[in-house]
Amino acid sequence: MLLLVALLLTQQPQAQEPPKAPQAQQAPQDEVVRPRPMPLPPAKKPGALAGWSATTVEAAAKPENQAWLKKGHAVTLTGEVVDLSCYLQLGKKGDAHKACGAKCVAAGEPAGLLTKEGKVYMLMAEQHHPRRDGQVSIAKEMSDQMGQTITVSGMLVKDGGIPTVFIEAPAK
Repeated sequence: MLLLVALLLTQQPQAQEPPKAPQAQQAPQDEVVRPRPMPLPPAKKPGALAGWSATTVEAAAKPENQAWLKKGHAVTLTGEVVDLSCYLQLGKKGDAHKACGAKCVAAGEPAGLLTKEGKVYMLMAEQHHPRRDGQVSIAKEMSDQMGQTITVSGMLVKDGGIPTVFIEAPAK
C-alpha cells in the first residue's frame, strides 16, 4: 500500500491544453464588401450605430429607431444587379432582361442583388435625409449596371421581411 501511495505522489500531472477560444463565425461567402463610391461621414454616435451615416443616425431620434439601426451590420456582397419588380414577378434577369430592367430601375422600381446562391437583397441609398429629400439616388448607378455582377458594401438589415443592403448613393 505504501508503494502505491509513493507511486501516486511521484507521478507528474499531465499537462492539459487550455480550452480553445471559440472561433468567430465567418460570414457566408456571398457576404463581401465593395468599396463605397465615396466614404460615408462618421456616425455621430460611434460604437453600436457605427457604419450608418450621420443623417441616418440623426433620423433615429427615438430609442426604438436606434434599436432598429443596431440590428444592421456591415457586409460586402457580390451578385447580379436585378430589377426587383421583374425578377420577383417573372424571374427575369441577365443580359436578356438588361434593357427592360434598366428602364424599370431608372423609372423608380427597386434594384436588387441576386447572389450566385440565389439569395436576393434589396438595395437602397443609405443616407437618410439626402435620400428623403431626393438629393441622392442609386437608380442611375444600378440602371447602368443592370445584369452585371458587382460587389457592394453597406449595412445589411434583415428584419422587416426583406433583406436590404443600404449602400452609399451618389449625389444626383
